[in-house]
Amino acid sequence: MSQAPGTARASRTLYAILTSLALAATVTAHAEKAPPDQAMRFDYAKVTGVPALPGGVQRKARCCDITEWKLPSPTAGGSSEIELTVVAPLGKGKHPTVLWLHREGAEVRRAMFVAEAETLAASGIASLLVELPFKQPYVHRADNNVGDADVIRDAVIDARRAIDWAATRPEFNIDKLAVVGHRYGAWTAALLAGVDPRIDAAVLMSPPGKPSGWLQVTEQPKAKAFRDSFDKANWAAYLSAIEPLDPEKWIIYAAPAKLHFQFATSDAWVQTLEQVDLFRAATLPKSRQMFESDELLNEEAKKDRHTWLKRIFTGK
Repeated sequence: MSQAPGTARASRTLYAILTSLALAATVTAHAEKAPPDQAMRFDYAKVTGVPALPGGVQRKARCCDITEWKLPSPTAGGSSEIELTVVAPLGKGKHPTVLWLHREGAEVRRAMFVAEAETLAASGIASLLVELPFKQPYVHRADNNVGDADVIRDAVIDARRAIDWAATRPEFNIDKLAVVGHRYGAWTAALLAGVDPRIDAAVLMSPPGKPSGWLQVTEQPKAKAFRDSFDKANWAAYLSAIEPLDPEKWIIYAAPAKLHFQFATSDAWVQTLEQVDLFRAATLPKSRQMFESDELLNEEAKKDRHTWLKRIFTGK
């Protein structure tokens, strides 16, 4: 998407004003993660050792080893699998680690982050790319009006199981663990940061803030068609299911994790006020950048998150 220069300047000015107002409010950094009665939404059966099936190894000179793995998913009684891609710097030793959570979409896979993971591997940072279950968001499931709430919850649990497995591996330093998520992946990352104390830092790319509110008023064509596909009772059931999972409700428990938000001026799915409210709700320490882009972001955003991650891990 593109904007006229005047429109882009107006968007940045409005954003700056709203952000200043938002930050005028006092933000309390919570010392603990979400209360147990809330966090139990993302409970799963723990295991002593996480069984895994390895795939082939691809070595890239002066970069990394790339390996595919499969783990049993705790969200389906072990009947389904979590597919993972590991990008590990060459050489032995445990490395700071990034957990990558891709955006939603039928054609979207974890491979969207492989090139970025390779770039970070050259700086001694390992990556774990997780295949997540939200391939078809905003599809009315006649037999399940919870819909997206189920897949978001499953995504959080699958990500936590991937961390469990990474903690047993020699290439990962889980004491230095960041999560990067895009759109639905950012939604998942916000919840993960609110419940899992192993998350040391998070980059949220074009994150939603309050989907349960936005979906009630948006005129975005795909989302509006989705809303109109429900009858009144089933729409109420859908909203009731996702409302407790709104990122805004969980980002308040992210501390002491460091947070970095990447917002877009022309995001078709998240409005400026929603961006501001999410950033205001977030715990300290936090930072944000606005990019003149649509919700898919751009090369400038890619460089920004790489710089931020390297600084978090290396201080440089």
